[in-house]
Amino acid sequence: MHTTELAQTDHLFVVSDFDGTLAGFSTDIYDVPVNLQGLGALTRLAGLPRTTVAVLSGRHLEGLVQVCRLRAPVLMAGSHGNESQLAAEPTPEQKALLDEVERQLAPIMDVPGAGIERKPFQRVAHVLELSQRDPAEAERVLAAARALDVPGVHVTLGKNIVEFSATDVTKGTWIDQARTELGATSTVFVGDDVTDENGFRVLGENDLGVKVGEGETAAGLRVADRDAVAEFFTELADARTAHVAYPKDTAGRLEWAIAHFAAVLYQLKDETAPTACAGWNARDLVDHVTSWLPEMAGRAAVRHDNLVDQFHAFAGLVRQMLEAGDMEEAIRGFLIPDLFIHTWDLAVPNGIEHHLSEEVAQGIAKGYSQDPQKFAAPVPADAGASEVDKLMALTGRELPQE
Repeated sequence: MHTTELAQTDHLFVVSDFDGTLAGFSTDIYDVPVNLQGLGALTRLAGLPRTTVAVLSGRHLEGLVQVCRLRAPVLMAGSHGNESQLAAEPTPEQKALLDEVERQLAPIMDVPGAGIERKPFQRVAHVLELSQRDPAEAERVLAAARALDVPGVHVTLGKNIVEFSATDVTKGTWIDQARTELGATSTVFVGDDVTDENGFRVLGENDLGVKVGEGETAAGLRVADRDAVAEFFTELADARTAHVAYPKDTAGRLEWAIAHFAAVLYQLKDETAPTACAGWNARDLVDHVTSWLPEMAGRAAVRHDNLVDQFHAFAGLVRQMLEAGDMEEAIRGFLIPDLFIHTWDLAVPNGIEHHLSEEVAQGIAKGYSQDPQKFAAPVPADAGASEVDKLMALTGRELPQE
């Protein structure tokens, strides 16, 4: 299916692998380069009505959460789907199988640059570091690992790894179950490795599999690399946003605003990044956003050493307040416009695409004109300026010069 057709489905389910798709590879599995544009696009998708986003990885869930900064409403599934909202803990029998695998693997992997990764449902033999120094020795170690025979264990080959699983859950079975539970009408799955082929094979005529890089595949589309993945997700997010209507309910509008703000926040280099608010850097702006509503409700301002974690904690608090029926008028009338405007404040000085809606900007400007907030005096905007830029000029923002 084409991106435009996918964007017009009733309930879109977007699933992405992590390593090799959103992130590169490293000998330190907890320090991998992540494509921030890709994270931003997935975040925007997750904030849209009737759109569900999941990251489905071979990493164990705790490790995935550590390296992938996406948070709710994005679903996270680790160990190929064994660890998620749909999974249980490993049984004693499964644990015994994994102990036997590890016992047999230990002498094989006792080589500098090789190692065993322990996941709740799997044990994984890794030789990436060894392969960079001695490819022949790395292949010998992998061959010895592949030769292990532990009845009841499923073996999967990947890039510089051999994985031993005590369960028959695959990315394909997880996708199939999740999309059924969600009622998804179209599913997109993007992946790069051999284990992702299980996911591609369960997709139907209303779905799309996207293979990253070379190799035989059951996917219907191939892209070159992680940058191309980010562009694909960005195109899909733009098309989906153009198709779905701006929510009428406060909860839907809140998710829309949170997603756009977070999508830009992910892409900032650090908390000292400039903003369009005079005298404020990114830290100052996020501190402002995460302070005034909780304080208005008699709560403490939300603070964290990391800006992304701080904003996610704030977003979770606001969701709880709204579900409890607290501060809905302030959330709808003040917080949502505040997030919209401050998304622009973060994005524009840092050269980040904000993807803000002209329609939403027009609505906020109308309300602002009727009841001005405490912003700087309006500045002139060209007659041909976008609705977003007109709103920013109305609130005293200096517009960038072409």
